[in-house]
Amino acid sequence: MKQKLALACTLVHTPKIILLDEPTTGVDPVSRRDFWKILQSLVKGGITVVMSTPYLDEAERCSRVALMNMGTIMQADAPVVLKESLHREVLEIVCQPVREAFRVLKAATASMEVQAFGDRLHVIVDRAAVRPEDVSRQLTRHGILVSGIRAISPSLENVFISLLSHQKGQQ
Repeated sequence: MKQKLALACTLVHTPKIILLDEPTTGVDPVSRRDFWKILQSLVKGGITVVMSTPYLDEAERCSRVALMNMGTIMQADAPVVLKESLHREVLEIVCQPVREAFRVLKAATASMEVQAFGDRLHVIVDRAAVRPEDVSRQLTRHGILVSGIRAISPSLENVFISLLSHQKGQQ
């Protein structure tokens, strides 16, 4: 409610641009959704909204996104263009034990980038170099039970983590 009130106060003088710093941090999911509906209606009304957010699922709703690390813009464009820039396939793997699978795949080959997402792994691979069945076989050989593996569309989070990994590799 505090965030909605702050936004309402901002709108009193009908601004052309609104700057928001992490407006939904600490906000419950229902209020967060309501806040985004308000923001979308403002944008449709011609108001420019510039915001920072740690939530990349929120950033996917924006028309343009700048992915930043330590105050430096790593890449900026429309969310769809950022996701296409990955130029690789994302395999989502459901397996047990996940930590062991992460370790096995991380050590397996340089042609894979492994990202942990809760009870799943996202493995970013070159389409031509690695097939899902190859990854499944590799895990099974190490005694890991694979209950599902499928190609999924990359998220901004995949892109961000990949950019960070490449940045660390260059340092």
